[in-house]
Amino acid sequence: MDRPVPHRFVLNLFRLLHRVEPTAAVAGTTEVARIGGLVFTLSLAQTIRYDHYQGFYLTAISPTAGELATTLLSFEEHKVTTGTNRRPLHHLDEYNVERLINGVFTEDLEKAVRAFTATFAQP
Repeated sequence: MDRPVPHRFVLNLFRLLHRVEPTAAVAGTTEVARIGGLVFTLSLAQTIRYDHYQGFYLTAISPTAGELATTLLSFEEHKVTTGTNRRPLHHLDEYNVERLINGVFTEDLEKAVRAFTATFAQP
């Protein structure tokens, strides 16, 4: 596969912000959610290599104060696995993106997103 990693496909498959806030939507190369008075964005975190991703950047943004914080949620640190045999996902690139079709398991990653959004969002 000599095509770039399809960001929209990956974000729609993971749906991490959507699991926290059902109104979250993927817009271009970013998943966006409004939680409380803040906006949260989730996008693929590129390494120094072209079209090679190590996880996601999750950002909290205040409409009045601007960016509050950004965190890196790496696939490896949050034990993301793919497929029926649950192979670890250390990075994402054009050669392994097809593995996501067979299932992606993100329990730790989802917990990290919930914790980050809860830290900043007002109830």
